[in-house]
This record gives sequence, C-alpha cells and structure tokens, in this order.
Amino acid sequence: MGRAARTSRNILTATALGAGAGAALGGAGLLAQRRAVRRLRLRPDPYAGEPFGALRGRPVAVRADDGTRLYAEIDDADRTDLAVVFSHGWTLTQDSWHFQRRALRGLGRLVFWDQRGHGRSDGGARDEYGLPRLAHDLKAVIDQTVPEDTPVVLVGHSMGGMTTMRFADEYPELIGRKVVAAGLLCTSSGGLGQATLGLPAALARVTQRVVPRALRAAGAGATAIERVRHLGRTGTMLFEDLVAFGPDASPAAVAFAEQMAAETRMDALIDFFHSMITHEVISDCATLGEVDTLVIGAENDILTPVGHSAKIADCVPSARLEVIPVSGHMAMLERPSVVSDHLGDLIERARKSLQTPA
Repeated sequence: MGRAARTSRNILTATALGAGAGAALGGAGLLAQRRAVRRLRLRPDPYAGEPFGALRGRPVAVRADDGTRLYAEIDDADRTDLAVVFSHGWTLTQDSWHFQRRALRGLGRLVFWDQRGHGRSDGGARDEYGLPRLAHDLKAVIDQTVPEDTPVVLVGHSMGGMTTMRFADEYPELIGRKVVAAGLLCTSSGGLGQATLGLPAALARVTQRVVPRALRAAGAGATAIERVRHLGRTGTMLFEDLVAFGPDASPAAVAFAEQMAAETRMDALIDFFHSMITHEVISDCATLGEVDTLVIGAENDILTPVGHSAKIADCVPSARLEVIPVSGHMAMLERPSVVSDHLGDLIERARKSLQTPA
C-alpha cells in the first residue's frame, strides 16, 4: 500500500474509532460515514452468499473450574488419534474458524469453543475477565472434550493465541506430552498498549494514554452501554473494516465479524481488551519451544502488527514464521485457504511426529 493510501486509511481509521465509540456525528460526518459504507458494499466480494456460522458439530457443555458454563462443539467426535483445539479471538466466536472448520475436517478430532462472555458461553464474574483466566478455561475444554490419551494441537487467533501461550505457561508439564504442536495466528506476547492502530504517532500517543482510563470508566457503565450499542452498528462495521481487516476484505466477512462483535457481552469486550493492553508481558513463550510451533502474521495487521509475530518466533526456537501478504488481522476470514494450508501442514507434521519412534 502506498503512502497516500496509508494516510487516507489512517484518517479513516481515526474516524471509525470515533464512530465506533459513539461520538456525535455532524451532517458532514454522517455523509462521510454513508459514503464509506457505500464503498464497502460495492467492493468485489468473493464470499457473498457464504453461509457464515452454519457449520455445526456435536455440542458439549464444558464447566470451567469457577463454575462458568462454556460452550464447545466437536467435529469428527469418533476420532481419538489426534485432536485440534481452536481458540478464537476477542469479540469473535468459534464460528470465526468457518473456513478452517470446513477445510480441515477429516484431519482429526476438531474442537471449537466460545471464550467466556462470547458466543454461546456464559459470562462468569466480572473479575474473571482477564488473560490468566482464559488459560484455565482452555484446560477445562481440553479435559472435557479430548480423551485422556489423545494428543492435542492447539490453534489460537489473537486473544485465542494469547490464551494458548498462557496455557503453556500455566501447564508446562503438558507441553510436549499432551500438547504436541501449536499454531498462533495474528497474536501478541505483550506490549499491545504501545500499538498505534495505524494512527499517526502523535495521535497514537494520546490514544495509548487515554484508552485504559476510558475503559475503566466504561466498565462501570457496561450495562447501560449494552442497552444502546446497537445504535452505532454502522460505525462498528466501518471500524471492523478499517482496523480489523486488510484493504480488499470481503464485505460479507466484515459484516459477519461485526455481527459476532455485536453479540459479545459488553463487560467481556471491555475487560478483556483492558487486560490485553495493560499486560506488558502476556507470555515469555519459552515453554512452546518444546513443540513444533507455527506463527502466522499478516502484513496489514494493525491490531497485532507483524512485529509481534516476529517477536514470538524469535522467542520460540522451534517456531516457523509465515507472513500473509495484504491481509489484516482477520487473516482466517480474508485469506482462508492460505491459513488452512499452513494449519493443515502443522497438523500433518504433528501426526508424523507421533508415528516416528522415539
């Protein structure tokens, strides 16, 4: 993307941030928003008519160790040779793996789950919306959906990747024994409070100071925000397009991501985001060095910039780093075949390693 295009995109990102936060729009701002929505809807769409969210597996109610009910589904539930457990990102659901779910069926027992406060899972207590809790939720999912003797490949996107890294930190005895490989997609091991979101440096510095305080204030009013958030969904869709996706993303995929975000509990949305940007170190990643680890970054990811993927790969001796051109943060919905091929290769390498005599 050229300098002029980047500058234009930065301005649009700032506009979308304001709109998504419910900023008052004057007549000129409202007109600009309508034009942006029109441009989005007229964009060529390879996934128009795609039945997002229609793929279903065998439902399983998982009980977290604090009693919270988590929702999971299993594809190919009769398979016990290898399991692949998918953890989705912030404001998404297990259905964000739509394309991978279809492409990877037949490669093992596939487990998809909704993180607490997302999708069909319950919310739990407000003080449990933090990254450390998610590692224990993933442990509960594995224990209750995967047979004891079945090896596991962990796959996580964004916050789901952080869940995977924290799981490795909390349960190092399982890495290399129960968990035989890991795939980390568009995620970070820390320092997200310094992410610029593609904004000019001066504006980014202000945002970095203001956002944590604003989130603390918003947290107290999450219930009230929940009641009116639907009024700003057009602005939220523009935010998704300009911040979470690359420059040529499918309008249908953008709309699907916005729908998942709109259905995420507001308290989970606020508190998990606060947890992510205020953890200077989410994980040191060292434990994942025990297994084959795939790290996938995306060229136009401004939420977890590709430098964060490179940092993880540098910390994990066994890591393979792949960078997807053009794509933004939602690579599994933007370049699904590329992501599915990389994950399929990871799963097959894990299978071969299990067949190789020690």
